[in-house]
Amino acid sequence: MVTATAADTRPGIIVLDDDPEIAAVIAAALRRAGFAPTVAPNSEVFFSQLGRQHGIIIIDLMMPGVDGIQVLRELGEQQCEASIVLISNVDVRILAAAERLASGHRLRLLGSLRKPFEVSELLDVITSEPPPLPAKKPSRPQIEPTSPAELRRALDNDEFIVHFQPKISVKNLEFVAVEALARWAHPERGLLSPAHFISSAEQNGLIAPMTSAIIAKAFHQCAEWLDAGLRLKVAVNVSTRSLGDYDLPEWFEEQTRQAGILPHQVVIEITESWLGKDPMAMLEILTRLRMKGFSLSIDDFGTGYSTMLKLKTIPFSELKLDQSFIRDAASDAEARYIVESSIALGQRLGLHLVAEGVEKQEDWDLITELGCDEGQGYFIARPMRGGDVPHWLGRWKASLGQD
Repeated sequence: MVTATAADTRPGIIVLDDDPEIAAVIAAALRRAGFAPTVAPNSEVFFSQLGRQHGIIIIDLMMPGVDGIQVLRELGEQQCEASIVLISNVDVRILAAAERLASGHRLRLLGSLRKPFEVSELLDVITSEPPPLPAKKPSRPQIEPTSPAELRRALDNDEFIVHFQPKISVKNLEFVAVEALARWAHPERGLLSPAHFISSAEQNGLIAPMTSAIIAKAFHQCAEWLDAGLRLKVAVNVSTRSLGDYDLPEWFEEQTRQAGILPHQVVIEITESWLGKDPMAMLEILTRLRMKGFSLSIDDFGTGYSTMLKLKTIPFSELKLDQSFIRDAASDAEARYIVESSIALGQRLGLHLVAEGVEKQEDWDLITELGCDEGQGYFIARPMRGGDVPHWLGRWKASLGQD
């Protein structure tokens, strides 16, 4: 039992709540527990009274004028180091979103409570161990712009190469496919990811020759593996600028013929956000690709628009779950629900299901439990050169106890 004599050792508490009755009940309970609370009826009074002695701040979200969400933003801008407790009678999903905002503002969140709550619940929260301040997210490094002249030089010098990331069957752990990923072997800046060159290539009319070079290399590597007895599917990404090209099906067919592979060994990944471009042309091109035997994957599923309509109208054969959902699904209930419903939808539509962004054992366990067909991510393997794939496969088999 905490006594009032301990008040001077307790952190100061300020309560921001526009309901005087609730504020009075909270303040009385805190005094009985040995705290010395201050009550503020609105944000103006709150910020005028807020001081360093206040180690804990209790904030009601629903207030007239400036609400609790706006107060969190202001506290974040002030780099407030006090511990925060959120209280409200809003929907639990709104309360969860407010918690994410508090963390995003790098505030020390003790917890949240839905009104009405028991005094004992509040005391449990405010007497818990204060969490550390959320780490500041590292800023993304500035990407040095690439000039059209430099891209043309790189194309002329054949500097664009392909790395391959393995995909594993969830059911039997067999190595079944790879995704071809473009890389730029820059002579001075080293190996560069697509973020450094794809946008510039699209804006300057160079994406077609770049795509052609990457896909040709990917298909020929697939043929080499096939000659060595390694039968794999290869997934390739198609730029949005290509979706209006009515000759694209014939172009893909010719590329497979030249490489010596068959269309059914190729998965063409179409990013969901691209699917609003010229819907009739898109539908014709993608339908004809399917007719020629190519598989079509809707990439980054769940991150674009009009998803359900596109699944209904376009003959996709594969659904690729976006890594932003997979990464959080093992610990975030809402992300898990999205993954569960996406997998259930894909299964009902008869689609092959691929989870990307599998980075830890919990991710793998989840997609196994939910019935995904394939997994891809750093937990399995990082992207690698084509020549390194057989060596990786040997290590993968050894880890499974296979010869």
